[in-house]
Amino acid sequence: MNTIQVTTADGTVNYTESEVLRFIEKAKGTDELNETITKQIHIMRDIRREVRDFFSEGEWNDGETTVNKGDVNELLDKIGCNRLTTKYRASYTITGSFSIDVEDEDDVETIFTDNVSVDFYDGDIDVDQIDVTDIEANE
Repeated sequence: MNTIQVTTADGTVNYTESEVLRFIEKAKGTDELNETITKQIHIMRDIRREVRDFFSEGEWNDGETTVNKGDVNELLDKIGCNRLTTKYRASYTITGSFSIDVEDEDDVETIFTDNVSVDFYDGDIDVDQIDVTDIEANE
């Protein structure tokens, strides 16, 4: 097995070939980490500049300024952040059909309105009214 001998002020140290190869691999990893850190430092510098520019461009009166949501969202886009959200309210209509086995036609509407649900996982939902229309035998 090959060895490398290094002489320092503290004495001589012998390294095996596998130890030297391991040190080289570690050094490569350190270089990659340093490159990543350098890129992140540049990103942070750019973000700080964008934020400072955003507020510097505002009109300041008595130490205060006004910003609007659209401008803030543009800034957030520039610096890679999620935009501020706005809650909207809308009305909706859902049309469909269903089949059910019942003994009496009068039970169709009651069973449906008592047991149907509308789920909306991305927001809040209110169901104001459920109407069953056009009940007919489906034989």
